[in-house]
Order: sequence, then C-alpha cells, then structure tokens
Amino acid sequence: MASTFGPRLFRRSSASVPPARSLGRRMTLHTAAALIAFAALQIWLVSSAIAAGAPSALIVVALVVLLALALPVARSTERRWYHLSRQALASWGLHARFRRDVRRLWVAALTLPFLWVSGAMAATDAIAAITR
Repeated sequence: MASTFGPRLFRRSSASVPPARSLGRRMTLHTAAALIAFAALQIWLVSSAIAAGAPSALIVVALVVLLALALPVARSTERRWYHLSRQALASWGLHARFRRDVRRLWVAALTLPFLWVSGAMAATDAIAAITR
C-alpha cells in the first residue's frame, strides 16, 4: 500500500530543538540527585574522618555548615532554570547553557566534599598543633 504523500526522500537537514519547558523539570531532577550524592558522599567522608581520629565536633559542624551553604545554591540554580524554561524560547544556546550548568552542578557535588573534609582535617591538625 503506497503512501498518499509519496516516499520521504530527504531527511531534515537539522534536528529540531527540544522544548524549553522540560529544562526546568530536568534541572530539578539533576539538582535533587546531585544533592543526594553530595550528602551521601559528605556523610561517608565525615564518618571515615571521625573513624580515623578527627574530633567529631568540628567535622559535624563543618558538615552542617556546608549543607547549609549547598542547599541554597542548589535551590537558586533550580529556581533560575525553572523560570528560564518558562520564559525563554527553545534554542541550542539555551540547551548548551543547561548542559554547562548540569556539568558544573555535578562537578561541585562530587568534588566539594573531598575538598571540604580534607580542609577541615588540615584545620583540625593545625589547631591541634597550635594548642600543644
């Protein structure tokens, strides 16, 4: 059975731009997953630092302070993309910015716990050396 419109001989020369409205929801999912990974990694590093002999009070305070700083930053990124996806037209530039922000979010979520705990451990060692 033949098609009424005939065979499609040529494909589109460029792929269509995905809708911008889905970017807000996608950023929400990335933000939630990155915060869960961040918190799990942070808890694991803090518990291993405490097991290695670090004072528990300083490390726990460092954990609370860092989570208090990480949550507002993640929320502002999510809110910005939610509003941007509602107002902006879909374009490849918008999607490139989205990929860049997702990459930055995941790099921060996976590297900051290591930097923070190692810095807290160094500060703890320095304070212990000064008090001796």
